[in-house]
Amino acid sequence: MAQQLTKRYSHLMHSIPSNSSIEYPINPWIPLWWSAAFPGYGHCMINYPLIGYSLIIFEFTVNNLAKINQAIYFSMIGNFQGAMDVIDLRFFYLYIGVYVFTMFDSYRRCVDMNNNYVLSYRTTTLTKTTKASSFSINTLNKVSPITATYWEMIMPGLGSLYLNHLISFFFSVVTWTITIGFSRFYVGLYYTCIGDFEKAKTVIDPQWYLFIPSIYGGYVYFAYSQAVITNFQFKLSQSQFLCSEYQSAAFIMPLAPAEEGEFMYIVASFEHSTAIELALTELEQTGIQKSDMFALPLRIRNKNKKLFDNAHYSDGVSFIDLSTIMGSILMLVGGIYGFVLKQGPVLWALYGLVSGGVLGFLIKWLVIKKLPSLDLFGRTRPTEVVMMIRCSSEDDERIKDILWHNKALGVTEYNPIN
Repeated sequence: MAQQLTKRYSHLMHSIPSNSSIEYPINPWIPLWWSAAFPGYGHCMINYPLIGYSLIIFEFTVNNLAKINQAIYFSMIGNFQGAMDVIDLRFFYLYIGVYVFTMFDSYRRCVDMNNNYVLSYRTTTLTKTTKASSFSINTLNKVSPITATYWEMIMPGLGSLYLNHLISFFFSVVTWTITIGFSRFYVGLYYTCIGDFEKAKTVIDPQWYLFIPSIYGGYVYFAYSQAVITNFQFKLSQSQFLCSEYQSAAFIMPLAPAEEGEFMYIVASFEHSTAIELALTELEQTGIQKSDMFALPLRIRNKNKKLFDNAHYSDGVSFIDLSTIMGSILMLVGGIYGFVLKQGPVLWALYGLVSGGVLGFLIKWLVIKKLPSLDLFGRTRPTEVVMMIRCSSEDDERIKDILWHNKALGVTEYNPIN
């Protein structure tokens, strides 16, 4: 019996009714950082939830047994003897090896995932976007990253529920409830609100309280990044569908086909600039006739530039990543030194969260501002002119090089013979 052929590389998206795993290229330093902030988070962000949840449970268990957060607290306020007295060496050395391994492993797996994404992208032609059962329906739709972030900030887990990541929702709610309960954060928040800062310092447990900056920042970043990735995959899967179903060879193209020899179309998009005319004249100098070129200016909808991705606009340039990293770092520092400062750990943690978020945003804004291919806010420039060129298949690469050289925003090809 003939062996059934199988594909070597996975699809870009795998769905079950309660969750979706989407392959997406990620900077390996991002999961490495979140693994350093809280072991397990980096693995969750690169679609290894089982490993991630296991490491998160390990972090909660061994960190509390070794009293590592308590030792960090004493060390940061200069009480080194207190740090040595409180830490349990039996579990401390066990913790070190796993902690370092999580950073190494999340980085390594992210590199492998990025390579697999490239191979999957090249071999995947269609992506199934709906998975239904009697338990639930999971459909890939465009979502709002800001909405996901908002609900995650209100209550960790709600952003994941908005994205239909049900397993992540339950795990987030359980871990957040346990952390809040043992740290007595809300009790400290109450006393802070009524101005009793000394009472707030005494009721909060530093060992559990120091988990909050890392897990809160990780929850928020995960919700935002997964929303952006979902929108990216929606656009990609829709592009695959349109190419498969709505590129009929019977469609009458605006440029009549050549009478002899193979031909194809090159389609490019531009913004209004002299680069368009430079591209057209350069094409003419290479032998392309004016009758084989078709330029169509578009009427562009006027709207203000956006600083954040939304359901209908995701370009992969995130202002949230560095903001959540800086926010979690300064929230941790504020939460530690707040125990010895006047206004207590809750307010100083909030000060750190806000100042770190703003600082991260400004740093990212200044960096992206200098990128020549993006506008002031890091967004790709809008398509204002569509150009179509009819050419032989032998000339397609040369023509595409000319278009790219003259600042085309996007270039693709269409061969009606294939």
